[in-house]
Amino acid sequence: MKNKSLIIVAALALLASCNRPYDTVYSTYKDGTPKLVFNVVDGKGGEVVRLGEKMYYENGKMMYEKHFDGDKPTGTWSFYYDNGQLFAEGNFDKNDSIGSGWKLFKDNGEDFYTDPYDSMRILDVTADHRPLSVAYYKEGDEMRFQFNDNYTINTRGQVKNGLKEGRWEFFYANGQKMLEANYSKGIENGAYNSYRDNGVPYFRGFYINGQRANIWEFYDEQGNLVGTKDFDK
Repeated sequence: MKNKSLIIVAALALLASCNRPYDTVYSTYKDGTPKLVFNVVDGKGGEVVRLGEKMYYENGKMMYEKHFDGDKPTGTWSFYYDNGQLFAEGNFDKNDSIGSGWKLFKDNGEDFYTDPYDSMRILDVTADHRPLSVAYYKEGDEMRFQFNDNYTINTRGQVKNGLKEGRWEFFYANGQKMLEANYSKGIENGAYNSYRDNGVPYFRGFYINGQRANIWEFYDEQGNLVGTKDFDK
């Protein structure tokens, strides 16, 4: 009887070992280092079931780590800057579309938003569930951010009553400012300045109640003034 019990235990142990999750490299960079790695387990019918995946930068640092229950996101998902610092982390156990409990950080490890706020909410995510747009709320006001693919800020500005208010800034992926605009109740009102991706001005102008006004200036790629237009005429 004792020997029979030992055989059963050994069989169960063997079965369990055959069904343990393992990593498999799905794609690599040119030098052979892993790019996308799946964490999988062998299913009952011989199929391979994906439990998670990890994406790596070319420098070997992790880009993100995800977990799945079938085709649905589950568990904690983490996204990283290319220096290894955590960009964002959220949980998909209760919400498989937007996630919950998100935390965002700068590329130096500091909290992403340090001004006082009452609450934070992820407004939108990309197709791969990376945070795309986030809002921080304070006493009815909202500070909104949107991100580029490399986690740099694409857009930031204040929202009041659902409308853009005050100065809004738009950026290229390299961090250079693309556009600086001013709004009042969602309408352009004030200075409106555009820049090339190297910081050189493209044009400078002014809006009054959503209409171009005053003298607008236009610049060439070297930053030389090449033309003006008076929108008050």
